[in-house]
Amino acid sequence: MVSEYYKGIKKIQYEGPESDNPLSFKFYDPDKIIAGKKMSDHFKFAIAYWHSFCNNGSDPFGKGTLKFEWNDSRDPIQAAKNKADAAFEFIEKIGFEYFVSMILTLLKNP
Repeated sequence: MVSEYYKGIKKIQYEGPESDNPLSFKFYDPDKIIAGKKMSDHFKFAIAYWHSFCNNGSDPFGKGTLKFEWNDSRDPIQAAKNKADAAFEFIEKIGFEYFVSMILTLLKNP
């Protein structure tokens, strides 16, 4: 069974600049028409998979400070599956419309 990593967080919605909900869009309204196109067509968001879901927060000056629940498995294959589940859950909740894998790009263009 797939775990929910962002428990209690629903899909992030546009609520306007007056919203006090920290998990809402204040100015990004994906359906608002600007210059004849939806705002979501003007702004294509991107997430760096490794930096967002794999990095432990370490740097040249010290150990990592980020602990992700999806990395708890001792089995590296299960940890990778958990990480992918967490990433896709995040992508869905933030409302991203597209997913592009650099691995697929590299396989097509070695």
